Amino acid sequence: MSVAALAFLCGCKEPEPNVLTPDEEARGWYLLWDGEDPANGWVGVSAGCSNFTARGWSVTNGALVASAGADPIRTASPYKDFDLKVDYRLALGASGSVLYFHNAETNVDTSVAYVLPPPPPEAKDPLMWQTARIVARRKPVTHWLDGRIVERKTRDNAELEGRIVLAPGEGQVEFRNVKIRPFGKW
Repeated sequence: MSVAALAFLCGCKEPEPNVLTPDEEARGWYLLWDGEDPANGWVGVSAGCSNFTARGWSVTNGALVASAGADPIRTASPYKDFDLKVDYRLALGASGSVLYFHNAETNVDTSVAYVLPPPPPEAKDPLMWQTARIVARRKPVTHWLDGRIVERKTRDNAELEGRIVLAPGEGQVEFRNVKIRPFGKW
């Protein structure tokens, strides 16, 4: 269940977006996006790109917003073993995905995609925030949606590493609370 849904059910105030809790900080999480400047840690996907040159992105109310036709963006740093969380919201009919193990330095596509599901048909709010989570530790990779496992994968190479990519598809996609906890070496 997403943080927003839990806050609604308990009558609690939803936590501020793009802020780590003291527990998250103590457990080694950090923000991949500060909620203000998309150039802080993100670059265009083009090989060799070292700055934020992607078109179609803006910031609205602490959300990183990709308009229809926006270019994908990637993290400036690669990751191998990690726990990634990202809140997202799809406009009606929109699509998007989070790619990981993306290697922009070669012509070999090593990316794995987590396609962002739209809200379920019975959702009261068709524009609700959902939380995607990807846990990659050694060879197993687990995809989560709102606290439930939705897919398990096994990567062929436990040493595979690459960038995290926010890849909008059709329509408007919003992202916030983009957090990662890298796991140490084994």
